[in-house]
Amino acid sequence: MKEKYSNKELCCLVHEKTFENEEMYLKVIFLLEEEGIKPVHSNDVAKVLHISLPSVVEMLGKLEKKGLIKYDGRKGVFFKQKGKNTAKKIVRNLRLTELFLKDILEMKNHMECACKLEHVIKDEIADAIRKKLKNPQKNPDGKIIPKV
Repeated sequence: MKEKYSNKELCCLVHEKTFENEEMYLKVIFLLEEEGIKPVHSNDVAKVLHISLPSVVEMLGKLEKKGLIKYDGRKGVFFKQKGKNTAKKIVRNLRLTELFLKDILEMKNHMECACKLEHVIKDEIADAIRKKLKNPQKNPDGKIIPKV
């Protein structure tokens, strides 16, 4: 059974194919925390990504070894500063790209396309989009665009 979240960004994750991507996990943790799920647990991540719990636990272990998160199977997942900064950048890219595709390019499927582009947007592109959009504070759904 699929979980229903109010955050459309969580819902679009199902369409992304790179579930084993480290950035995807960081993004999911960030978005779940934004939804008020604190602490985030491995089963929360597994539900959003529709993948097995052992796969999630394995990736969380990798992220912990890289110093991006602190993971305890019982207590949950907690960002370390490096991981939080990376997650904020990914979500910033998602939300800026979404606005650009919607407002400037007038694309109807802006969310799906933004979800695919968020991982490849360089800082200089994100800064250019922000300037072009006159420094927006929120995405079309009213979610805050993180500052990095």
